[in-house]
Amino acid sequence: MKKVLLIVVCAGVSYFSQAQVKFGFKAGANLSNVGGKDAVGTSSLIGFHGGVQAGIPLVSSLSLQPELLYSAQGSKAEVETSGDGDEIITTKASLHLGYLALPVLLQYRHASGLFVQTGPQLSYLLSAKAKANGQSEDLKDDFKKTDLSWALGVGYTIADGKIGFNVRYNFGLTKLGKAADGEAAAKVYGRVLQAGLFYTL
Repeated sequence: MKKVLLIVVCAGVSYFSQAQVKFGFKAGANLSNVGGKDAVGTSSLIGFHGGVQAGIPLVSSLSLQPELLYSAQGSKAEVETSGDGDEIITTKASLHLGYLALPVLLQYRHASGLFVQTGPQLSYLLSAKAKANGQSEDLKDDFKKTDLSWALGVGYTIADGKIGFNVRYNFGLTKLGKAADGEAAAKVYGRVLQAGLFYTL
């Protein structure tokens, strides 16, 4: 068994050493929100993403593209609170979530430079804050540390594949919040539309 494992590892190292793995940088904007049965009255929040990517050739026009990104996302909402007497005060609030994201995408590239990609993304929560009226509250303990989503994207490359842009939609698969007081977590999931540029070394 050890010999078989050693052969597999050696074959993998040999393949990737000859596969001309390409590394690059990427950055862009996020338009994020939350969705699901319990997500009511929310609107989109503008954020950003940025990090590094790698292109690992597989067969023909297929490649594997893992990335490591920081992604700022969340949502906005109007919150109603009671004032003096029967007065209702409406406050604009926003939820800001910072994630370290690891998408691993299967990519098909056409000779024209057009490509499509899809795959899972696992994100680790770095921060969670609610902001309203110039004040901020830390909510990190109310959210799950990890978030699993599925990504669908399309893009185009120029300059011999070194420069390009892409648009991607991340569809959350796991509930964002934790269960509390013996009740199941609310059915609220992340939704993120990303658009950005990348440069391959």
